[in-house]
Amino acid sequence: MSENVLNVYRSEWKFYLSLQEYHYLKGLLEGIMTPDPNMGEKGQYYIRSLYFDSVDNVDYMTKMAGVEMRKKIRIRIYDTDSDKAKLEIKNRFNSYMLKESLSITRDDAERLISGDFSALSSFTSPVAGKARNIMEGGLYSPKTVVDYEREAFIYPEHNVRITFDKNIRAAASDRLYDRELPMTPLIREPVTVLEVKYDQMLPHFIKEAISSAMLLNSSISKYCLARQQLG
Repeated sequence: MSENVLNVYRSEWKFYLSLQEYHYLKGLLEGIMTPDPNMGEKGQYYIRSLYFDSVDNVDYMTKMAGVEMRKKIRIRIYDTDSDKAKLEIKNRFNSYMLKESLSITRDDAERLISGDFSALSSFTSPVAGKARNIMEGGLYSPKTVVDYEREAFIYPEHNVRITFDKNIRAAASDRLYDRELPMTPLIREPVTVLEVKYDQMLPHFIKEAISSAMLLNSSISKYCLARQQLG
């Protein structure tokens, strides 16, 4: 099978932004970075992730305990009508992140959701083998769906990517492809989640722009917010 595999190892920082600081920082970034072309005419794009966890919720528990080396496993789509998805293992080492990503079909995704991990047997990628070993060994199952809209800005040097995530909402469900899935807001105040990702170093002028905004640094996890609020 032809496989599209992407491994990315980089720094990642997360912050809470007030509505006022969001508009201020977005205005600065528009002058020094390039809008992500995936946003299109809408100026943003949709993300839905279905998170899996072990029978004893090891990924949730290690995050809540502040363990520096931890992981999350999810299936991500950008349209509920899509016939493709991404299976991702997100490995965290303190402020550093390694995202291992594998493109799969909708049929593969639905088989994984149903607990049929043999869906990964046709892939030769180490990501597929690693995911299958983790999910089979830990008796992984779907826990929660998380939706949000994202605005993104990019800068080629050091692969800088800055995103604003809005309208974050979730459901304790495995219905990844259900467009009408009822969702519960996770952050009820007019707050945006800012994520800053880069390889090696953050260019000084971008760092200065970000530092000029009033930010609340946080180890935000959309998955853990969903589990805390929805059970």
